Amino acid sequence: MSRTAFPIDSSVLVGPFRVEYTAGSSPRIDEYRLRYSVFVEERQWEPAASFRDRIERDAFDAACCAFLLRDSSTGEAAACQRFILPERVSPGLVTNVERLAGGLDVDLTRLPRSSWAEVSRSTIAPKYRWGSSATSMPAMVAIKYASIALAVALDRTTLFSFSDPRTARLTRRLGFVLHQIGAPVEFHGLRAPYRIDVAEVLRSVPSGMADTLHLLIAAAERVKAREASPGRTRGLLPLTTSTDGIPASAA
Repeated sequence: MSRTAFPIDSSVLVGPFRVEYTAGSSPRIDEYRLRYSVFVEERQWEPAASFRDRIERDAFDAACCAFLLRDSSTGEAAACQRFILPERVSPGLVTNVERLAGGLDVDLTRLPRSSWAEVSRSTIAPKYRWGSSATSMPAMVAIKYASIALAVALDRTTLFSFSDPRTARLTRRLGFVLHQIGAPVEFHGLRAPYRIDVAEVLRSVPSGMADTLHLLIAAAERVKAREASPGRTRGLLPLTTSTDGIPASAA
């Protein structure tokens, strides 16, 4: 898959959505507010009284690279997702996949910590979900391309996630080959652990979306480079990338 030169920006249009990438402690207030509206108000994972500022965030956010989807016509926050980068997690914090590693069909000790990420806080506002008539494209479709581009930009060959059965079915419909690696666990409902091979997902990308994918990769790489610039006191993301931004196995 050859690389085409495009102007680099930190946001890209995918259908009716504008994808914006951020990293670490960069301003992510709209993402946090969307997470609050879904996980606290709608799903009631936590009592609203614990979130007086009406934003949902945790200690892992400083070790993340994330993206936000906005409705390109209104600017409204439509969806978001974050990647927890294990090599950047503070001492004392443990990702879910590492916490449950003993019962999973994967040996994390054989994977360099900079080669994988845990997908977390995947959030979609109700009006942009599958089956809604409010948008010409379900937000989950745009999430697929934004997510795989972020994995490529960060040189992640493997992603781990914990999904409920319905979300897993929809994700598979979009071309993500999910490999279940353990029994379901209780986490705000039953969720099963999955492994996602980035090269497998890249092979499912239609040729008509190749240019959009390259634009997304360039946008994510720009955020990565900005975080690692000399002016930063603490670069979040590594600057190492593959020759053309896409793993050779996906060519």
